[in-house]
Amino acid sequence: MAQNHSFSIKSGILVLMAGLLVGMTYAKSGERQLSTKTLRSMARAYMAFGKYDKAHELAAQALRQAQTQTTEIGELALCLIDMGTVCSYEGLLAEARQRLQEGVELQKQALLEDHPYVAQTLRMISDVCRRQDDLEQAETVLTQAIGIMLNHCDLQSREMAPFILESANLQFEKGQLDQACSNYRAALDIYEQQYGPEHLMTANVLDRMAKLYAAQKDLGQADQAMSKSISIKTRIFGRYHPQLIDGWLTMARLCKQQGQTERCEYYLAKTTETAAQSRNAITLALVYEQVNQIRRLDMVAAAAL
Repeated sequence: MAQNHSFSIKSGILVLMAGLLVGMTYAKSGERQLSTKTLRSMARAYMAFGKYDKAHELAAQALRQAQTQTTEIGELALCLIDMGTVCSYEGLLAEARQRLQEGVELQKQALLEDHPYVAQTLRMISDVCRRQDDLEQAETVLTQAIGIMLNHCDLQSREMAPFILESANLQFEKGQLDQACSNYRAALDIYEQQYGPEHLMTANVLDRMAKLYAAQKDLGQADQAMSKSISIKTRIFGRYHPQLIDGWLTMARLCKQQGQTERCEYYLAKTTETAAQSRNAITLALVYEQVNQIRRLDMVAAAAL
């Protein structure tokens, strides 16, 4: 308990320091132009806490500067990759894919084609391709990324955990549920051993496992995994945060499937309230679309009878 409390305090301090840094930097911006590295650091600080609109603005500014000034190829690559990362978080998948692909080509020139950083970017491209339902390209790119990583580390190392997780995600989308479950468990073991059971990455794996259990009609296991994930993320981000929205929607869907109407509405209310506070029209529209889909589950089930 003391360790969890310490982690919460550290998270709060990090938020405060990031806010102070951004404020101080903006205050000085009238005196001199911010460097692309500073802009990217600010964008990453906003990304870390789900402020994607602010992150997008800063990452775009960094990229514009890098493209119009004499910029080292490695820095331009990072500007493109950070822009692609923000777009990926926002669901702007076509732009994310383009920026990441442009970035990795420059990254290969700045580093070696066999560099682990190149593999990480390829993994991110694979994630975007998968989310675009381009599963064949997602598998091709991920295979390249894993091949690079295995030249530098063992399969059971913590560096491999994100690649194992992405392999599981791809297998899940392809309907290979048993293989996906095995890889989710492998990734979860690595994250729990390396970072602990209360880490954000552990929660992210539990998210995916909950969805897999739901696909296997094991609603009890799905509920347990998702509840644990939400508990971890609540301790990290607080009770109301955009990073919790996807988990609440998943829980609402599980509750609906289990006939727990009041519990379902509880999670839907938290979802819509938090989405409304973000004042992001795209996010709000996507959330309401999913909320309406969940509320229609009873009608869909009845129509199938």
